[in-house]
Parts: sequence; C-alpha cells; structure tokens
Amino acid sequence: MNRLRLAAVLPHLEVFGGVRRYLMLARLWGSWGHEVTLWTVDGRAPAWLPTTARVRALGETPDHEAYDAVFTPQPALLDAIRALPAARRVWYCVLEGERGEANALAAGGVTLMANSGALRERLARRSGRPVLDGIGGIDPERFRPDPSARAQGRLTVLAYGRRSRPKKGTDLIVRAVERVAPRFPGLELVLFDHVGPGNEQDPRAGFTSRVPVRWVLNPPQDELARLYAAADVFAAAERKAGWCNTAIEAMSAGAAVVCTPSGTRDFARHDETAWVVPVRHSWFLARGLARVLADDALRTRLSAAGPAAVRPFAWPVLAAKILDQLGLGAGVPADARDGAA
Repeated sequence: MNRLRLAAVLPHLEVFGGVRRYLMLARLWGSWGHEVTLWTVDGRAPAWLPTTARVRALGETPDHEAYDAVFTPQPALLDAIRALPAARRVWYCVLEGERGEANALAAGGVTLMANSGALRERLARRSGRPVLDGIGGIDPERFRPDPSARAQGRLTVLAYGRRSRPKKGTDLIVRAVERVAPRFPGLELVLFDHVGPGNEQDPRAGFTSRVPVRWVLNPPQDELARLYAAADVFAAAERKAGWCNTAIEAMSAGAAVVCTPSGTRDFARHDETAWVVPVRHSWFLARGLARVLADDALRTRLSAAGPAAVRPFAWPVLAAKILDQLGLGAGVPADARDGAA
C-alpha cells in the first residue's frame, strides 16, 4: 500500500465548526500508515479529541516534499492551501452559503467536494463543475444502542443546545416540546452544548422554558454517547446545514429521530429511519414529536432502523471514498471500503 502525505488547513481544532470531521479522517488515514498534518492559525493540538496527526501553525515553513492532497473547509483559507506544496487542493464544503463560496467555486486548481447530497447538488448547479462525494461521518462503535440507559416510565427528548446559532433550531425545538408536553406527563427535555474558546456564550443565559429542562455542558465523548442512547427521541431543526452530526449520532445510538431535511437528507428517510417534518416551524416539529412520542411501535421501529441505516456512512467508508475519488485508492486498505478498517 502506498504511503501518502495528506494535510488540512483549519481555523482551529476546537470542538465546534466541523473540526471533528478532520480529526476522525486524520486518525483513520494515520492508522493506515499515512502521514497527516493539520495546519491551524495557532498550531495548538486539540484537548478534547486526541490526534496522532502532526499539528503545525500557519506561517511555518512547510516540508519540501509535496502533499498528495490538502483540504480546507473554508474559502477564506484557500490562499493558505495554495501556499502549501500539493498535487491536489480540495475545498471540502460542509456548510451552505459559506462566506466566500462564489470565489471558491470560481477558483482555478481547486477540487470541489461536499459533505451532503444537497450541498453537492447546489455547488454543482452553481459552478457547472463536478463536486466530489464527501458524504458521511459516524462512528457506530462509539454511538451504539443501549436500551438499558433509558428511564422507565418517563419519556426524554434530546436536542443540541447551541442557542447562539439560530440556524441550529434549539429554540424552535423548545417551543415544540412545550406544545406537546401536556400530553406526556413527566416528559423531560435534555439540551447539550460545548462552551469554551470560540463559543463562550453560556446557552442557559436568558433561557426560559415551560417544561423541565436538564442542561449538559461539555460532555466528553463517552457521556455524549450515553445521552444519545438514553434518549427516546432526538430532535434536530437545522437550516442550511451540510451534515447534521448530532442527528446521525443519535440515530446510530438508537434514538428515534425527528428532524428537518436540512443536513439529514442522506440518512433520514421519512417513516423509515426517521420522522422528517416538511416545514421548519415549531407547529410541524410539535406534530412530529407528538406522533413519535405517542406511538410506541413507531418509536421502536425507528429506533431499531437507525443503527443499520448509518453503517454506509461510517468514517472508514468515507475516508476510503475520498482517497478513491482523488486517485489515491492505492493508499486504502482492502477492508476499509466496507467500514471494517
């Protein structure tokens, strides 16, 4: 198997902003024997998710040997990837309407890739160029069902609590849960978020709710996995999303998912693997939540369908798919394309 040199240029290595995608890909590529370098503004290694990749600060002198491929999620960092010696340079789009999108689509010498089917279609339509398939990203071994984690005699709805970003839809979900709560005595809403550098705003500030809410801040990965497994329903109400990590993690852990199509279209099939609401509004979200909460058989069916549905999107499958499309398939282990590596 050929040993590759791969790199990514990122704004930071904190817990938000889609950074997990690069840390997971770097971990896999590194485990396959490839050299991976993560370039950031400050060159600080992540504290929340260990990495075996080299972490270097932008402005340092790059190695003389060219990378086989270098990636970035942000158009603002295209000049930085141009400054690195590389055979292929990739803008890996993970967010609709990213600032500088038009410049990235018109940039010469840059390969386009997107992390969802909706984004691929949008970028291809706008650019008239091929957009590679970067769809996927889930660790089914970490996020797995544990029915014993659920409270008996009480229903729990879990949601991402990033209130500082309205596009995440947290407040819509809270209003939806308030609408349905009178029908489900003892219903608990659990909200989680990560607060720290780059996201200093405490989501509890100014927060009000007419239903009981339990906040979980800065959960480690194992605790987050338990939160998903303990939830009867996970709700996601994003707009202009690329890939909704939280929804697919919850689905992998066996929670029944109620969601908007944004960021979930690739894995959330209405009434098969999730309950997909047609309109991003608290009334439609409430109707979906009530339908799933009230119907034990439906909730059980969606919960059981999720773990199998996410397998094609496992990190090894994605890591192999990316290299294959870049003509670097000789660097993929034989079993990786099946998610076994």
